[in-house]
Amino acid sequence: MDEQRVQAYVGLIEELLGCPQGQEEAILQGKAELVDAGLVGVMGQYADLLEGQGNSNAGWLRQFAGQVAQALGLTEANSAGASSGDARGFLMEILQLIAQTQGDPAQVYGFFRANLSRLDQALLAALPDVFQELIQQNDKTLIEAVFVKFGNLINQFPLGQRRLNLEIGISCYEQVLTVMTQTAMPIEWANTTMNLATAYKNRIKGDRSENIEEAIRCYEQALTVMTQTAMPIEWAQTTNNLANAYSNRIKGDQGENIEQAIAHYSASLTIFTPTSLPHDCRKTARSLANLYSDEQRWSEAIPIYDQALTAAEILYQSATLLDSKSASLSETADLPRRAAYAFARTGDLSTAVLTLEQGRARGLTESLNRDRANLDHLQAHNPILYNQYQNITQQLRNLEAEQRNFATSADRHSLTPETLRNTALKLRADLETTIEQIRQIPSYEDFLSPTKWQDIAIALQPDNPLIYIATTPNGSIALIVSRSHSNAVNITPVWLDRFNQTQLIDLLNKTWFAAYNQASTDRQAWFDAIDTTTRQLWDLLMGPIVQQLQTLGHPHATLIPTGYLSLLPLHAAWTEDPNTPTKRRYALDAIHFTYAPNAKSLTAAQTIATRVPAHSILAIDNPRQDLPNSQREIDSAIASFPNPTVLRHNQATVQTVRSNLPKAAIVHFSCHGTANLTDPLNSGLVMSDGLLTLKDIFELNLSEGERGIRLAILSACETGMTGTKNADEAISLPTGLLQAGVAAVVASLWSVSDLSTMMLLTKFYDLWREQHLPPDQALRQAQIWLRDTTNDQKVSEFKTFLPTITGTRMSPEIAQQLYDELAWEDKDERSFAHPFHWSAFSYTGV
Repeated sequence: MDEQRVQAYVGLIEELLGCPQGQEEAILQGKAELVDAGLVGVMGQYADLLEGQGNSNAGWLRQFAGQVAQALGLTEANSAGASSGDARGFLMEILQLIAQTQGDPAQVYGFFRANLSRLDQALLAALPDVFQELIQQNDKTLIEAVFVKFGNLINQFPLGQRRLNLEIGISCYEQVLTVMTQTAMPIEWANTTMNLATAYKNRIKGDRSENIEEAIRCYEQALTVMTQTAMPIEWAQTTNNLANAYSNRIKGDQGENIEQAIAHYSASLTIFTPTSLPHDCRKTARSLANLYSDEQRWSEAIPIYDQALTAAEILYQSATLLDSKSASLSETADLPRRAAYAFARTGDLSTAVLTLEQGRARGLTESLNRDRANLDHLQAHNPILYNQYQNITQQLRNLEAEQRNFATSADRHSLTPETLRNTALKLRADLETTIEQIRQIPSYEDFLSPTKWQDIAIALQPDNPLIYIATTPNGSIALIVSRSHSNAVNITPVWLDRFNQTQLIDLLNKTWFAAYNQASTDRQAWFDAIDTTTRQLWDLLMGPIVQQLQTLGHPHATLIPTGYLSLLPLHAAWTEDPNTPTKRRYALDAIHFTYAPNAKSLTAAQTIATRVPAHSILAIDNPRQDLPNSQREIDSAIASFPNPTVLRHNQATVQTVRSNLPKAAIVHFSCHGTANLTDPLNSGLVMSDGLLTLKDIFELNLSEGERGIRLAILSACETGMTGTKNADEAISLPTGLLQAGVAAVVASLWSVSDLSTMMLLTKFYDLWREQHLPPDQALRQAQIWLRDTTNDQKVSEFKTFLPTITGTRMSPEIAQQLYDELAWEDKDERSFAHPFHWSAFSYTGV
């Protein structure tokens, strides 16, 4: 298999791992040329790698690979012709390999992959006879151990037929338990019984309710040996598994089943504490708290969510490298959102807001806290400690750059080099020691402490409330956090229980991404999907929020959408209105919405916006020379700036742009962009010689030395899209720029039109630079103008941009070209009214 194809397989696998649930089939259909036996094999190798790194995605990938193999018919070939003798011989080969390698998964799974077609019904049928023969002829204890290992390995093997693999595993355990007694080998017997229970819980064949009953019986048997006193950890693990079985039980009284599950989860948590076993505690506490939430027993859920959040924080803080932090956040998943919803249900709105803030864009918050802390007092009174801190943080930034380089290199699927891990451990220890020393100095007692309520309050402006929006399986909530002119902070909940997490994922997978992935070949379907989605967003989400904001008298608000909500243009939600030019009323008509990853980022952005005047601009013009309207857009952008720096076409190389960015107050990119949803560090802006990636942007420190960029306009496709893995990290070009030292970013959520984007941004600069609107308001008004004006009105306005007018934004030749392009349209039509043309762009920051 050639290396290029292997890399293509790996890219597809990473896309599958990062996509929203349910989108896998569409992704495979879009890359059908890669779906073959080779892909299945690489999936198995990749799963082995993930398992070695402790990544919880390994099991899912194995299971999905099995489904792909089954769909391709790889699991059925030659099975019809397999004889009993062939099966017996193959089984002996497996057992000998397990005995020789002590059950090493890498070697055994390699053998399984090479013999997929022989993992069949004949092998299952041969198991009892072969077991009995070996027991009579050989070391009983060894044979029992080998069969148990075979059962464990085959149950976790992702390829072949998952249904049959489970049956083989069950047969292995049941054969062993005919000779392995509780009296003679109590611990081995209990472990095998527990494994058998888990296999029955996952069993596909047979009646689901009966399988769960058998699982419960086996777990309860195992607990007769695995007692809390003798084997506390094993007891807690088995008790947790028993709770899972009861929570899924079909037979019996459902209320009693729920109580049994609650009792067993609670018992497990007497052993699984946040400090002693945080990983198990997070998993079990989340299961119990979610169960309470599903039963709407909110007050009982709260202390359990507290345990889960505490364990999750301990695990996150113990992570030393970016990849381990990412893995920790991935496993924590929607825990902060579900906990916040429960807090709000009990009336504890401030804790709900703080929980969402703490769970949102953790990497961004840590970077801002570490790299932009106010250390003037420390520098004046303890320069040695100040220099020590600056030295460590600079080393940490360098180390993070190395980690990002590794994460995007050809070796990214290998284990992180030991040197990086050792360096990270030392720097982390040095940083912790230095932080403790700094906290001994007056006014630095809370230095680099976790986010507090005060951090949110500082970001609040009287005329700009923050709106945290969270979607959970139980429903959705918007929390409007506002500051009155008397300085009081108020939180107003908006309950949105007609919209839950399942509906959001379905809306994204079945409507939004299904159409967007085909937009290049079916443009109308994409237009229809935008209309359908934004219409539903009004009824289910944004309509009630808009109504509440109007009741409270807030014409402006900053949205902090959590989870997958950040993939959608919430400001473009609409309802019918016969009294408007487009017969629609959009959310942005009623309220001026901007966006932010979290409150902490707004405070940092405000500092830059205050100190950086908008006096200079760096403009990037059409590096690939394939955007016909780019020059018009750039000419409009630079017209009101003295001595603009313009990098046109081949001048716009990655290195040239990087070296010029720190010198500008405003930067405008007119180019192509690309979003890599599964590997967002490789998202970027297309320059003449390559991609200016998000990884490159993270390495910039534009705010160093009291500098920064006031505004970045990313006039390119997909520049506002976030990665789908760890969605609450909001890893995107806007977030990267905010972290690097930009106060605000205008970016797009999808592939935009060159012509309508040029018109939108030309009007934006007119409103901002000539009519002196703040840039966020200028963008909103430009969007409304592009949407509502007729073709004739647009042409007339652009034709007035003559060189004799001070601050002209367009030469008469370019104005005439634009007129000629639009003149064929019906002058009374609104050709750019559809939200495709204007709503992709949003304003993030201040």
